[in-house]
Amino acid sequence: MKRPIKVMGAAILSAALLLGACGGGAGGTTQPAATPPPATPAPPPVTADPTPEPPPAEWQLNDGNPATISMSWWGGDARHDAINAALQIFMDRYPHITVDVEFGAFTGWMDNLSLQLAGRIEPDIMQVNYAWVHSFGAGTNVFLDLNTVSHIIDLTEWSPEMLSFTTTADGQLGGVPHGMTGRVIVYSTEMLAEAGLSSFPSTFDEWIALGPLVSSANLPIDAGNNTYPFFPLGPETLDIVLLSMLYNETGRNLQANGQMLHTVDEVERMFDVFQQMIDSGTLPTWEQQEPPHDATNPVWMSGRGGSVFEWVGNIFLTGGNFMDNNPAERHVEGLGVALLPAVTPGGGQAIMQRPSLVHAISRNSNHPEVAAYLLNFLYTDEDALLAIAHQLGVPLSRTAANIAEREGMIWGLQLEGLALLNANVGTMCPMFEDPNMRPPRLAAIEGFRTRDLTARQAAENWVNHQQNALNQMS
Repeated sequence: MKRPIKVMGAAILSAALLLGACGGGAGGTTQPAATPPPATPAPPPVTADPTPEPPPAEWQLNDGNPATISMSWWGGDARHDAINAALQIFMDRYPHITVDVEFGAFTGWMDNLSLQLAGRIEPDIMQVNYAWVHSFGAGTNVFLDLNTVSHIIDLTEWSPEMLSFTTTADGQLGGVPHGMTGRVIVYSTEMLAEAGLSSFPSTFDEWIALGPLVSSANLPIDAGNNTYPFFPLGPETLDIVLLSMLYNETGRNLQANGQMLHTVDEVERMFDVFQQMIDSGTLPTWEQQEPPHDATNPVWMSGRGGSVFEWVGNIFLTGGNFMDNNPAERHVEGLGVALLPAVTPGGGQAIMQRPSLVHAISRNSNHPEVAAYLLNFLYTDEDALLAIAHQLGVPLSRTAANIAEREGMIWGLQLEGLALLNANVGTMCPMFEDPNMRPPRLAAIEGFRTRDLTARQAAENWVNHQQNALNQMS
């Protein structure tokens, strides 16, 4: 590290040269003396200080004192390995700091975190959904306001628009978003080609017409022979399909100011479309739909699923079975991406978008500044970012995005999916994944698919039960 005195010396030299170039008297010409004065002897050289000033002391995280913090996240094995590798880099850099970890599958994660928050035993750093910033405290931020540690976390890494997703009504910043995402159709080009199509259907009518061309839907269960133009991976898939259909048909989101924004008639119409998809074999019945609810499902992996509705950030996982013999090139054969079809010809096809995931800090942390420093490290340190690579999806913080682009971490299909997102922007309601709002919707969809509810009854439950949840939160 250069000492400041050298910079100061350069500045003084520049100033001297500038004054010399501009120097002279205050007007007129100075006449030389007739007899020059005798030369003045040069002063003796200045001896260097035998004890030079020591360099400034290096900054120490937590003043060099040992500390243990914790971090939690959900995801698959690849994500676990990547984040652990980044944390190891941090601990190697700061050996007096220990990071304990907690990770697992998403199923049940929200309930577990709710219990931790209630008992004030949550980890110091948490991966959360952006809606939880708004919904866990019924609109009040339950996490640390990151504005209080903005001297440690460089919040200029994110645009104000991105931070607005995690800012509560009173101006508190509940977390920082990793990236933006929305769901797009990921489809099998081979199945389309077999049906004589060169592009994915643009309307639900066209999608439904595809069912009889490719399906073996007469079997009551999936015995390994059925094929489906659309195979939803998990119960949440049809949930977001339904709301996307309503959004594109009406231009209205889920709710506003505690009031549901769709009528029972509007929702019933969407359930009727689902029924047409089931009847045509485009969508599997409840009995044909079997777990696991991810890209390892045998229907999708065996090529018997014509399409799935997937988050853009997860395309590399969904397409893993379709990669050629050199996965390092991230080249996927036989898959394409498309917009969710329009409900009516010429109808909207906006993609409802939200932050892919958010990192928050506990307001009960014993070491909030250490946690903030680690969080900033994970978003700005090149070694850490290279270790995490694409396992959290496409990043949007300035440093992470630049490194991802430079290193080619964004796959071709992801680039196509991102282009669709950027050209067809829709905003997902913050209450969409609220733990009080989502269960009534999932129950209505399940009751409809198991034939325990008619389309009308499912629509009534969908609207009324969510309104009851909103009323209880007000």
